[in-house]
Amino acid sequence: MTDDTSGLEEPTPRTHTTGSTHTAVWIVIALLGAALVFTATLAVIEWRRAEDLRHAASVRKTAASTAAQFAAALYTYDYNDVAGAKTKVLRFATPKYAKQFDAASPPQQETIAKLKARETGRVTGVFLTDVVKDHAAGVVIVDTTAQSTAGSRRATNYLDVALVRQGSTWKVDAARAVPLAP
Repeated sequence: MTDDTSGLEEPTPRTHTTGSTHTAVWIVIALLGAALVFTATLAVIEWRRAEDLRHAASVRKTAASTAAQFAAALYTYDYNDVAGAKTKVLRFATPKYAKQFDAASPPQQETIAKLKARETGRVTGVFLTDVVKDHAAGVVIVDTTAQSTAGSRRATNYLDVALVRQGSTWKVDAARAVPLAP
């Protein structure tokens, strides 16, 4: 008997490799797309967080600078120009503090003139609390050198300040010398 199919091979069943390959490619593309969206979202979140930190650092730096400039002005005066020294102090003050300063100034001005006093303040440190809304507090360390008819002295002073932000600038709303134990 002759076999009619001897020259022909039996067809092999076709596997669906083309369809499953096509599906696998789309799954990989979808996963890469999801990873790209996730990475871009994470980058935007981190960029915003870094921007917020830069802004907070800038606000703190500005507040600390105002506190330092105020303290230097407060501890720097010359009996020949007490009014000029007062003007420098008030440049950094709120109206509330300016009113208190004006009320306390006359006796101090008399003493400065009477003793022919000069004092120079140099800020050596500023320690600031966190800025909460438009308020901050801090302690400013000021090294001073004073000369008068009564003699000379050097001292380290600590000034407690309360700051408020008015618009884009910081102003001192309260200040008091921190008493030191003998």
